[in-house]
Amino acid sequence: MANGVWHEGLQQVLALDQADLGLPEHLQHLAPDVIEALLRPIAGRDRTLLQCVESQAGRVCKAELNGVQSRFMYLRKHRSPDQQVRLRAIHLPTTHTVTAEENDQREAMKEFVARTCDTAGLHYSVGASTRSRTAKPDVTVTSAGGVGLGCEAQYSNASPDLVLRRSRTHAGAGLTANWITDNDTFHLVDRANWMLTRPATWREISNAGDLPLMGGYRVLAEWNCTAAAERPCPDGLVKTGCGRVHLEWDTPRRLDDEGTGWTGWRGNRRAVTVGRALVGAATGAVVPLFIPSRRDARTGAYMWVPAKDRDTWAEYRPTEGAPADNSEPSEEIHFSGKEADLSCRFGEEDRTLGTALPRRGLVQLSITVDRPTSPAPTSTARSARPSRPVAPYIARPRPGECEIGTPRCGQAARLYAGGWRCDTHRP
Repeated sequence: MANGVWHEGLQQVLALDQADLGLPEHLQHLAPDVIEALLRPIAGRDRTLLQCVESQAGRVCKAELNGVQSRFMYLRKHRSPDQQVRLRAIHLPTTHTVTAEENDQREAMKEFVARTCDTAGLHYSVGASTRSRTAKPDVTVTSAGGVGLGCEAQYSNASPDLVLRRSRTHAGAGLTANWITDNDTFHLVDRANWMLTRPATWREISNAGDLPLMGGYRVLAEWNCTAAAERPCPDGLVKTGCGRVHLEWDTPRRLDDEGTGWTGWRGNRRAVTVGRALVGAATGAVVPLFIPSRRDARTGAYMWVPAKDRDTWAEYRPTEGAPADNSEPSEEIHFSGKEADLSCRFGEEDRTLGTALPRRGLVQLSITVDRPTSPAPTSTARSARPSRPVAPYIARPRPGECEIGTPRCGQAARLYAGGWRCDTHRP
């Protein structure tokens, strides 16, 4: 990560901590346009446009020595420990070529989805364009009372721009994008609806009757927060409970087989599977849900949930569709005015100084509500009920005073079996 990078087109070192990028005076007016162009996805420009300044000077670039990164670079926004967003140059990885194993896994997953649809009697097409000719999912599953699915089997890490662009294309064709993968660190997570499986070879996928669903699917846990509840109180009142109702989107592997509340990490005996979730989505038993982030409504958590759980959640929180513009949020760039460092910083400790951003999709997956109370009876209903006689109020003597007589004696007394009695009236 560096604050200086060589621009092959301008034949100039760009100082990324300066608002004018350190350009000559007659080119300084181009700085905003240069920044905008370089922040676009790498697929939209020449991959060799930006280079490590040390490599361009004819010295050894440390990134090339590890065999994974290249001497070519790209720009990204980096949040420093002072929470300021700055421009930094990052070494590009070597061009990824889809391996034979990844390609076989993708083909096996496409066959698995098709096999699942065949068994359930759902209409589907493999690798075919939609009617609008705008999208070509790996497998298109036609809606049978639920949502139409544009399933994408992804076993290499697609760029965020690719995931967002293809998901929007599917949405334009009336389909809900559904990315299926075995790696929860890929950029597709929480950029569209997704399903996570265990890592499996193409042969295991081909031979599987169904596959456990490890992520991208949640169920709603709802419980009364009392001292007897097995689930702990999210508000910290563990011993007594808060007396209110908690709702929390939980993983099915923690919720299944739960009696009165908490199962910890004992796991699940009735695993939710990819096949059942796919069929449920197409038929309406499973629905897509987007919960916006607390920081930016354009980001959030995408998940598949049971329809009945979505309806329960909707009683307390509005459920909205995913934002039409779900592109990456932009932030103002801060320029410190420092000169560009002309050495390669790859692999050095200072590249870890950035404050980690919260994981995309940081949302409130639990809420605390009051149990809805029954409506108060109307005057007609109250009048129909038989009235209960109210006993007249009788003043009780204070402890230690004799209660015999009318008016009461009131003298100092002791407590006997018949009540408080003084020496004169004792039994």
